[in-house]
Amino acid sequence: MKSNYLKINNIKHFFLLFILLGLGACTSDDEGSDPIVEQFNDPIVLDCNFFKEARVLTDDPYAPVDYIVTCRMHITAPIKIEPGVVIEFEEDAGLETDDFHTADGSLSAVGTAEKPIIFRGTQNNKGWWRGIMFDSNSTLNELTHTQVLDAGGKPFNSNGDKGAVHVYANSRLKMTNSLISNSESYGLNATYTSSTLTLENNRFTNNNAPAVVNPGYLNAINNTNLYSGNTSDFVFIDPYGEEIKTPTTWYKIDVPYSVISNAIKNIRVRDILTIQPGVVIEFGAETQLLIYEDGGGIKAIGTAAEPIIFTGVSKVPKAWRGINISSEHAVNEIAYAEIQYSGLNAPQGNVWLWYESLLNIHNVKFTNISGCGINYRVLTGQGSNPNLTIGENVTVDNGCVTNVW
Repeated sequence: MKSNYLKINNIKHFFLLFILLGLGACTSDDEGSDPIVEQFNDPIVLDCNFFKEARVLTDDPYAPVDYIVTCRMHITAPIKIEPGVVIEFEEDAGLETDDFHTADGSLSAVGTAEKPIIFRGTQNNKGWWRGIMFDSNSTLNELTHTQVLDAGGKPFNSNGDKGAVHVYANSRLKMTNSLISNSESYGLNATYTSSTLTLENNRFTNNNAPAVVNPGYLNAINNTNLYSGNTSDFVFIDPYGEEIKTPTTWYKIDVPYSVISNAIKNIRVRDILTIQPGVVIEFGAETQLLIYEDGGGIKAIGTAAEPIIFTGVSKVPKAWRGINISSEHAVNEIAYAEIQYSGLNAPQGNVWLWYESLLNIHNVKFTNISGCGINYRVLTGQGSNPNLTIGENVTVDNGCVTNVW
């Protein structure tokens, strides 16, 4: 296959090499003959309007690099890239799959394990080129057995969005068995709403950070992918975008998660959120996990060996708000977990329940918090919340366990 180093990847090359080796083994009668030198083809430099009509890019086995992109190119037609193709990008160049003006814009890059498709810079520098942006909802959009290297430089738009692979609003991408590496920013950026994202068996490494997504795409951040080996080893969650509106699993992966603090402070949950044992989530300043009453539910059940860790980016009390539950959903349970450095605006912090919200909480340790661990409202005449069950081993290292206010 072709990669960062020239390799023989074609049966024609094999037979040619065999012939050359055979000639080298000839008798002394041939010693005075001129050596046969194999010739390689130069890459094809693509015109900036090349992808405005349907194209198929093919692998030239005699070209170490098949194509050169010199600019930011818009894809407004179906583009197919075949296995083994190597495309290099000049500084600040990039691809943008765009169906704004036409419904036909799509990019299908499906390689194989033996012949991956490679997108890389003309120089092996982080951020040398922009990357690939998907602003298209085509079902043809796919990166499989691809390598996206040296990208994540200049942003794609006036919003400042950077990423080696970027998924815009109302778009679609299936990415499997691919490598995203050497990005100056994120390996994957998917913070906008209403897109369809599928990620399986990918590796994000040697980037500034592996990925940033909004909460609606947490199902895609599954544990078939690898996210470690980056400058900042967190998958970042940006609450500014999508709410959790479908059943969602927050998977244990090989790095922690970090919730970004911006204009929106809440991860908003309107369906069932299941958090797997061993998940570690760091929350930015003033952020919180908010379980709404209109269908929201939380099922955060760790194990003694793998507790779920809810903590702050800053390791001081009041670093984040906590978990706010306004739901009577029967699944609501927090168990075998640690809640750390929360309690901003106590008593509306740490674990906070609205009137008659339901929660079964047990085997939970609160450390370095401000105020009581569990705070809840009651109706007039009630002394306690009949839907709140506090089981064994709920401890607070520096304060009270419960508070009615």
